[in-house]
Amino acid sequence: MRKLAAVLLGCLLLTGCAANWQQDLRYKILSVNNKTPTEYFDLELVGDAPKGSLEPGKLKSQLMQTNLIKGAEVGDEVLCSVEQEKGNAFGNSNVVTHLKNCKKA
Repeated sequence: MRKLAAVLLGCLLLTGCAANWQQDLRYKILSVNNKTPTEYFDLELVGDAPKGSLEPGKLKSQLMQTNLIKGAEVGDEVLCSVEQEKGNAFGNSNVVTHLKNCKKA
């Protein structure tokens, strides 16, 4: 029983510093960035970053490949599923922001 408790405690300690946050957010397409071979939309968050996000500053401005938002143009607003994750103390502890499933609002 003590061995099982020690294993469970070890697992909790290893994942204890990891964090995850998700929410749907609205972005406005400001421009098309074509400085690289792949075209991207420059997106700006509409409104303020929500409370509880892991790193609000990383939500304000994002890039998304133009081919991943069907039928969108500069000036449109899009709704994206946004996830922020922070690794644990034994791996990468930086906050990483992912945008998924963006569609015209």
